[in-house]
Amino acid sequence: MTAVLGIDYGGTRTKLLLARRAGEEWEVVRQDSVATASGSVVAIVDEVRSFVGADPVAAFGITVPGVLDEATGTVVRSTNLPWLDATRPADDVRAAFPTLGPGVAVQDGSAAALAEATLGAGHGHRDVFVVTLGTGVAGAHLIDGGIRAGAHGAAGEIGHVATGGVLRCSCGGVGCLETFIGGRNLGMRWDAVVGTGGPSGAREVVEAADAGDGRAAAMLDEATGMLAQGLLGLVATVDPGVIVLGGGVAQAHERIVAPTVAKVAAGATFHAVPPILPARLGAWAGAWGAVLRSGGLDGP
Repeated sequence: MTAVLGIDYGGTRTKLLLARRAGEEWEVVRQDSVATASGSVVAIVDEVRSFVGADPVAAFGITVPGVLDEATGTVVRSTNLPWLDATRPADDVRAAFPTLGPGVAVQDGSAAALAEATLGAGHGHRDVFVVTLGTGVAGAHLIDGGIRAGAHGAAGEIGHVATGGVLRCSCGGVGCLETFIGGRNLGMRWDAVVGTGGPSGAREVVEAADAGDGRAAAMLDEATGMLAQGLLGLVATVDPGVIVLGGGVAQAHERIVAPTVAKVAAGATFHAVPPILPARLGAWAGAWGAVLRSGGLDGP
């Protein structure tokens, strides 16, 4: 069967996944992670062309961090990648690489949620909210396999819920959850603490904490406390059946996921706290969601 391409276009890294159906299962043809070039989505096309090689691609999906009009494929607002605003990324990639099959853009939180609900930790649950902790913080709510996009396509943006903090967010707000637990913001705050030129990311903070640096441990303690508050607010307003924590930042299970789960349990009052599960697809959930939304779910 012809392969399907998933492009998870992130603020720091872009993940490329070529996959095909093998009966009822999916198999990976190959996958790679490349640095995201700023300024234009078309800058990634040479990487995509090299990655695809001679393999025919029946269809592709590309994720967008931010608010997306999925009916037209137009980016309404991307706070972490502002050059995407008012563009149609799938159309732009296809125009620059016309031998690709048809493409579709999908909001990154929705893509990760679809993948985790279909193939990952949320499989078998009818009501799943997926929180993706990456460069930024995205989220999406699925019920019976359908994504609740909201009236304006912006539902699930838990990263931009105010926490009471004082840090300025890339969206223009102050104190958003993303300013505490987003990978880029964790790295920026760490660079300010240690006085390095950076840029650091969440990994450097976790590694420092694991090495015994109390400053890094305190930063992560604050970050997971804020995330726990955000999840309690989510439980109070949405009442999901299961919460899945994924994305690159969530790969640090003992420093991020486990403390957050413990703090949610400690802070719950009337809340019916659902199971909070680590994502199974890890940092590749967005790319798998792009594959599924490309039309590859049913296979060419």
